[in-house]
Amino acid sequence: MAPIDNREALCSHGAVEAREFLIDVVDGALDAVHPDRLVPDRLTLREGTLHVDGRSYDLEAAGEVLVLGAGKGSLALVGAVSDVLGDRLSRGIVVEKRGQGGDPGIDGIEVHEAGHPIPDEAGHRAARAVMDLARDADEDDLVIACVTGGASALLALPVDGVGVDDLAETTRLLLGAGAPIEDVNAVRTHLSRVKGGRLAGAVHPATTVTLVIVDEVAGEPWGPTVPDPTTFDDAVRALEKHDLWDRVPRSVREHLDGNRNRLENETPTAEAFEPLDSHAVVLADAGDVCEAACEHAAERGVEPMLLSTVLEGESREVGTCLAGIAKEVATNGRPVGPPCAVVSGGETTVTVGANAGEGGPNQEFALGFALGIEGYDGVAAIAVGTDGTDGPTDLAGGLVDGGTVERAERLGVDPHGALRAHDSAPALRELGDAVRTGPTGTNVMDLRVILVRGEGGFE
Repeated sequence: MAPIDNREALCSHGAVEAREFLIDVVDGALDAVHPDRLVPDRLTLREGTLHVDGRSYDLEAAGEVLVLGAGKGSLALVGAVSDVLGDRLSRGIVVEKRGQGGDPGIDGIEVHEAGHPIPDEAGHRAARAVMDLARDADEDDLVIACVTGGASALLALPVDGVGVDDLAETTRLLLGAGAPIEDVNAVRTHLSRVKGGRLAGAVHPATTVTLVIVDEVAGEPWGPTVPDPTTFDDAVRALEKHDLWDRVPRSVREHLDGNRNRLENETPTAEAFEPLDSHAVVLADAGDVCEAACEHAAERGVEPMLLSTVLEGESREVGTCLAGIAKEVATNGRPVGPPCAVVSGGETTVTVGANAGEGGPNQEFALGFALGIEGYDGVAAIAVGTDGTDGPTDLAGGLVDGGTVERAERLGVDPHGALRAHDSAPALRELGDAVRTGPTGTNVMDLRVILVRGEGGFE
């Protein structure tokens, strides 16, 4: 099934030709980074030996093969690994976002659902179960960790003295302040007993292979089974930078401040991992989905331009900025002439107030972009969260064109007001421009594709 499941509604109005093109490109790009595509290229099982990214593991000599999965899309990743291992997979646990779990159809695999992006008690119970299974691994066992974006929120096992409610409030404040993911993770990693490489310590002395689908701009392997370069000082500075130090719960301040000079309590560094038999493999990142989008655009006869795979910033402002680039292409043929597809990845953020409405970063980008290209008949854009969820909504993003603002006026929709109130979802739904995918099985941050036809517009 194609990832975008409301194609008919999205193509019932506006620049239909452009909308169909953008949906095709996004569908193809998301398919390219689905675990069913990624895993067989990196994992093979031949005559009892598992080959993973150039390393070999003799399963005939090994004990159990365990799987620990966490994150949005981790169930699909575990399913792809199971397809390779078959009955050699002994047992495992997967922690998925609430509403995205279900029966995996794999013997021995237990699925937990938990809150995302705000951690909850279900995530606390799930993290305990994951740690219990990790500690149960014997020296000759092989543990395969399947990690996707969202794992940090779903594995909610705070340190002693910090409650799950404290962790939830701290996360809520960071997200509301528009903090980039590296700041959010620096804080919650140092409030956790599982994140920042600590899960690998629990698995030791068993062997660990980590398969990561990266959803961070840095593009490096991350998660509970890889080394962590951040420190308690970094966590404190992140809160101070966003004026949150005095607003987070007292227990959080006391733990972070009290451990700033206690190296023994720091998260494991690369040096600390040297004694561990642990190896991490990046299966895909934002660069992969952007390159796939470019390939699908080229196949459809449109020259692609990969603008950036690490785009960050306030979502609506990024929308305005990229609208300016699209208009330059359409009007002056710079930096590339039309027709062209401008592709970008990364992760923008939204700084919300106390009375924010319903929306997400890709939806705010879409409205900001629509306002910037008002009247440009030859420009259209789509922006989606590649995991299928954009902010705390059931939408993946938005699809707009040069006629979106004029149509909004006819329908009595106020895009400016929606952006001021951070209430983009109702506006896009009313316009018929809200993109729905459901769970995509992957998570490589955001994908934006802009189609510029230039003078004459679309057919």
